[in-house]
Amino acid sequence: MPELNVFLISPLFDHVLLSKGLVFFTIFLLLIRFFPEFPRKLILLLVSLVLIEIATSPLYVFLFILFTGGIYYLLLYWVQWSPKKKEISYVLSGVVVLLYFLFLDLPAFHTPWTGQMVHIYGISYSLYRILALILDVGRGVALPTDPLDYFVFTFFVPTFFQGPIERLQEFKDNLVDGMSLSWRETGSYLIRISVAFVKGWIFLRFFQLDWKNYFDYPQQFSYSYLVIGMYVRAISFYLFASAANDFTISCCGLAGYKVHENFDSPYFKRNLAQFWRAWHMTLTRFARDYIYIPLGGNKKHIYWNYLIVFMFIALWHVTSPAFVIWGLWHGVGLCVLKLWQDFWQKRGGSSFSKKFPRITAFCSGLFTFHYVALGWLPFWGGHPQGLSMILRILSGNHWKLFVWDR
Repeated sequence: MPELNVFLISPLFDHVLLSKGLVFFTIFLLLIRFFPEFPRKLILLLVSLVLIEIATSPLYVFLFILFTGGIYYLLLYWVQWSPKKKEISYVLSGVVVLLYFLFLDLPAFHTPWTGQMVHIYGISYSLYRILALILDVGRGVALPTDPLDYFVFTFFVPTFFQGPIERLQEFKDNLVDGMSLSWRETGSYLIRISVAFVKGWIFLRFFQLDWKNYFDYPQQFSYSYLVIGMYVRAISFYLFASAANDFTISCCGLAGYKVHENFDSPYFKRNLAQFWRAWHMTLTRFARDYIYIPLGGNKKHIYWNYLIVFMFIALWHVTSPAFVIWGLWHGVGLCVLKLWQDFWQKRGGSSFSKKFPRITAFCSGLFTFHYVALGWLPFWGGHPQGLSMILRILSGNHWKLFVWDR
C-alpha cells in the first residue's frame, strides 16, 4: 500500500526518537511473550544485540559496547563483595563517564547515536542506566546471579537509545515468567499509542517555524512573532518528547514489559520544583538520588546542591555555553523559589493565597510555564542567540545582545 509506505517514512515515524523500528520490535516481543523464561530472555538479548549492532554500525563500535558491558558485569560481581564497594563504585562511575566523553567525538566511533546526535538529543540513556546500576551495587544492591538478566537489562532495545532511564530493581519484574496483561490495560496502551500519534501529528502540522531565522535573525520579525515562537517552541518540545515517551511505554506495555513514566503534565504544575518532579522524571530522579541527596539534599548546602544538580543536568546535554545558561536558569530559579517559600512560611503564609487559593495556583502555574518557556530559548537557540532572545522578549524587543547582518 503506497499510502502506508508514505506514512511509515514520514518525519513523524522516521524521527530518531519515534522510530517505526519500535513497532516491529513490539511485534517481536509479543511473539516471544509466552515463551519459557530462559529461551525468551536469550532470544530477546540476541535480537537486541543484532538491532544495536545495526544502529551502531560499524561492527567494532558494537563490539566495544558489548565488551565494555561484559567487563563491567565482571567488575561489579567482584565489587559487591568488597568492603569498599561504595568507594570503588564511584571510581568505576568516573571511568565510565570518562570513557564516554573520550570516545564521544572520535570520528571512528561516530554512529547515529554519538557525535552530533548526542549534542542534539543528549547523552545516551544507556550510560545512565549503567551508572545507576554501578552506584546501586556500591550501596549494597545485589547484582543478578543470572548474568543473562544483567545483559537483557543493559541492552533492552526500546529503552537503550531513547529512555526512560530504567533501574534493574524495577526492570527485573519483566524478566520472570507469568507476565499478564488485562483487556483494560491493553485498551489503555492502544489509546495511548493513538494519543502519541495525535501529538506527533499536531507537532508536525502546527508547530513548525523557521527556527534558524527565528534565532539567528530575530530583527526581521515583530515582537509578537518572537513571543509566539517562544510558545511554539515550548509546546512543540513537550508534544514531541511526551509522544516519544507514550509510544515507548505503550509498545513495551503491550508486550508485557513495564517501563517507568517520564512525564506527568509538567506544564500544569504550580512551581518550578513541581515542574521538575514531572518533567523527564527518570533523569531528575537519577540526579536526586545519586547527586542531590548525597550532597546533603534539603539538610545542608541546599542552594549549592540545586546549582550543582542543574549543572549536571545541563552537562547531560554535553558542554556548551547555551546549556550552562539553561542549567543556571533553572538552578537559580529553584534557589529563588526556596527563598520565596521560606519567606512566606515564616510569616504564616500569604493572606491573599489563603483567601483565593485557586487564583494563586493559576497565577503561580502561569508564571512557572513562562519561566520554563523562556528557559528553552538558549536550550534550542544556542549561545548567544538564545540568551539574546530572552532579553528581547523580556524587554519588549529593546534589549539586544547582538544583531547579525544578513
